[in-house]
Amino acid sequence: MKDREKISPFEVNSATNFGSFYNIYYKRFNRYAFYYVNDLQTAEDITHDAILYYWENKDKIPPETDMLGYILLTVKNKCLNYLKHLQIEVEYNKKAIELYEWEINARIMTLEDENYANIFTNEIIEIITQSLSKLPEQTRNIFIKNRLNYQSRKEIAAEMGVSLQKIDYHIKKANSRLHKDLKDYLAILLIFLQKIC
Repeated sequence: MKDREKISPFEVNSATNFGSFYNIYYKRFNRYAFYYVNDLQTAEDITHDAILYYWENKDKIPPETDMLGYILLTVKNKCLNYLKHLQIEVEYNKKAIELYEWEINARIMTLEDENYANIFTNEIIEIITQSLSKLPEQTRNIFIKNRLNYQSRKEIAAEMGVSLQKIDYHIKKANSRLHKDLKDYLAILLIFLQKIC
């Protein structure tokens, strides 16, 4: 949309003129949105919503406003909000998958190792999984890295750019939660939570 003409609200604020404007510029705005969101339906929804937003608020917009720039900015902001929301969803799904993968691995180990099966019953695995899902995200991530992925406290501190004291705090917090939820299985829990330095 470089070197474009400037269109004032006066030129399109009638239903007839706005219909013509919509038909002429919709595809341009849609291409712009699609470039960023990379999903045709989402781009179309964003474009339609942005143009509709202008139409519904046209009486509040100063007459000297560059209409194309105004709608383009609206499309841009809607794309940005969509991508930020998508980023949060992706991060959440990554954490959920990580926890789910651990649960699957625990169940496989239970089936493959008779001794492990005698210690880690399905009931205990379920309790641990539920407990971990209730922890704050940072606490859960640190605990999983240390106790389930076997990373040392120093490795986690370096990776996350935090102090060892902070790592210890979160591990202790997670341990306390698990101790509480697994109080009836304390002996087994002590084996599971053996210190990984």
